[in-house]
Amino acid sequence: MSQKPILIVDDVDTHLTLFTATLEAAGHTVLPARSQAEALALIDITLPGIALVDLVLPDGDGIALIKLLKDRDPTIKLIAITAFASVDHAVSAMRNGAENFLVKPIEPDQLKATIANTLAGRSIGQYVQPYPVDDVEAEGHVGSSNLMQDIYSTIRAVAGSAASVFITGENGTGKVKAAAAIHNQSGFQDGAFVKLDCSTAAPDTIEAELLGQIGTREIPEKIGAAELAHGGTLLLDEICTLSLPMQARLLNMLQSGMITPIGATAGRPAEFRLICTSTVDPRAEVQSGRFRADLFYRLNVVPIHLPPLRARGLDVVEIAETELDRLCAREGREFRTLSTEVKAIFLDHAWPGNIRELMNVLWNVIVLHDGPVVNVTDLPPYLRGAQRSQKPSHLGGTSQVPENPFAGKTLAEIERNAVEAAISHAGGSIPTAARSLGVSPSTLYRKLEGWGRPVRGGRKF
Repeated sequence: MSQKPILIVDDVDTHLTLFTATLEAAGHTVLPARSQAEALALIDITLPGIALVDLVLPDGDGIALIKLLKDRDPTIKLIAITAFASVDHAVSAMRNGAENFLVKPIEPDQLKATIANTLAGRSIGQYVQPYPVDDVEAEGHVGSSNLMQDIYSTIRAVAGSAASVFITGENGTGKVKAAAAIHNQSGFQDGAFVKLDCSTAAPDTIEAELLGQIGTREIPEKIGAAELAHGGTLLLDEICTLSLPMQARLLNMLQSGMITPIGATAGRPAEFRLICTSTVDPRAEVQSGRFRADLFYRLNVVPIHLPPLRARGLDVVEIAETELDRLCAREGREFRTLSTEVKAIFLDHAWPGNIRELMNVLWNVIVLHDGPVVNVTDLPPYLRGAQRSQKPSHLGGTSQVPENPFAGKTLAEIERNAVEAAISHAGGSIPTAARSLGVSPSTLYRKLEGWGRPVRGGRKF
């Protein structure tokens, strides 16, 4: 347990009470404060070892308080907390000294695990799990964002069926890994997982690659991917690159349940789980006439869209530190965490190569440097240049040029963030939040229901 007390700064009484009770039950000494003024009065008496600071306080800016606490005691561990996920807030908080970032609602186990990891010198993505690792996470998928949790739920649900799955997303988002996770949790897991990359196979050999070919004196026999996948899973990677004639042959195979290799006079039974991926939008391909509509609707039973890394918020830090642990264990390196400056750079970067680019960056760091902390100087040059210069900030305000809070967000995301922030400021009261937004409570209830968020009950903070 912490030898120093834990300071919690949050102006919502229910949150402060529950945070305090959770940590005191775990054996920690807690200093609760409802404002910056109360927090400053407490640290004049006792210096805390850890401080959890809400970024929206009634008498000032939580980020400025974080900086002040760090200036007073460079050894203090700082955790920023807020009512909704905002990469801009995370970047500012981390640049000013925060090591972790928690988004409300916060589960008690998550709060205790974060404190335990902070005390142990670990950070986001290195949580001591209070429960067994999720099957999907065990397959290499990491990310606590609501967006990814919904995708993991879909993967778990579809894995137990034989339905076709169509996975879309930009290059490097993990489409093949998601397909492997579905296979490994399905009833087809004892069979083979066969991948055929439709984009790299030569047009004059793709039919033989998929269906197989009867041997002759001139041509050796070839077993096709569909036959190899019998009893298992067939992954057709980048399926939208198939020619229209090949699409017709694939559709015929799926409708008949039979594989007819080139040169064969009779078909062979085929039973496998089919998963397809595409970097391009398959619906746009259908509309342009480049992809058969009847084949698309046959394949698109369960669609899964993997978002780009830049849309996943704080997941980028969680992924980076999880993979850092894995790479260090394999290569015998001593890195344990990322510096706050590196986290800010990772959150700022657009990651055009997505997870694949992030993995290459980490590999570069591991090969050329050693730990225990990944610093800005360890990064490849193109990322080192992304570090922004910051002007000093003060408790009463900040001289930093304000960033556009809406940058990179859709209108729907902006609306949801505004609604959730209003509800948080209202202490969870829907009617009060509705009045502040100038809408009726029924409007907010409908929106919350549409987002799948419970509006009554529950134990989350």
